[in-house]
Amino acid sequence: MSDVPEQAPNNPAVPLTRRERRAHAQTAKPALPRRALLPRPLSIAATLAFAALVALTGYASPQFVALAVALAGLVLAWGWPLLLSLPSPRGTSGVLAIGTLLMTGTALLTRSDPYLQWMPAALAVSVIVAFLHQLMRRDGRPRLTESVAATTSGLAIISAGIALAPIPHVLAGEHALAATMAGLGIGALADPCVSIRRLRKWALFIAMVLGGGAAVVVSLLAGDPMTGSAALLGLLAAAISHAARRVLAPLPATAMPRAQLAVAAASSLLVGVVAYVVVTSPWFAT
Repeated sequence: MSDVPEQAPNNPAVPLTRRERRAHAQTAKPALPRRALLPRPLSIAATLAFAALVALTGYASPQFVALAVALAGLVLAWGWPLLLSLPSPRGTSGVLAIGTLLMTGTALLTRSDPYLQWMPAALAVSVIVAFLHQLMRRDGRPRLTESVAATTSGLAIISAGIALAPIPHVLAGEHALAATMAGLGIGALADPCVSIRRLRKWALFIAMVLGGGAAVVVSLLAGDPMTGSAALLGLLAAAISHAARRVLAPLPATAMPRAQLAVAAASSLLVGVVAYVVVTSPWFAT
């Protein structure tokens, strides 16, 4: 029996030196594909445009807000199947467009509180239409589960955006909506930080600071004394939209302009339900 010296096992408990950590970080493969770290100017511009449109329509009427959200929903319906590389893209776009029209119709036709009372019914009908679309497919229904999950997720995102429509009905709701949209739009300006190595891990925090600060500025300019609530709305809007864009960024289709518009629409619509919950909370007016 030969005496072979045993190799010492790797002990993860032994801390690495600073030089070893630096060398390991340089040689390690990136956790995300390169496309996830590229800035998407079209998504940023589309997010800014949506935020400005909704903020301005909020001072006009809740019906105009619903129409602005419907526009974003139709953009999402147009680009969502391409973004996720779904089978039967035309049918999926049709389902999302029908859902957008149904849910927008409930917001336009409801004139008394609760303003979203028919939203669950419209969403339920839209989900039924989504399942009927799958039953009517003639391509053998490949990737059925993925297609259903993606379609219902798109409908959920659109329904979240429709929650922006009744916000102007609340006391000082138009100012709250403007503050939310300021956080959404200005927070999107932090997206290029993802491509800068030293700022990458701080991108979300930078977006939140920019969004909260922009919301406070808009609130002060509008003469709204509830700057604390405005800061919270801007901070949450910036954080949610930034996180949504980061989640969707690794998808291969994000290199295409149509998919980038869908990313902007999805990240913008998602903030609606959170803003509605904050604005309708009992402590909002205090």
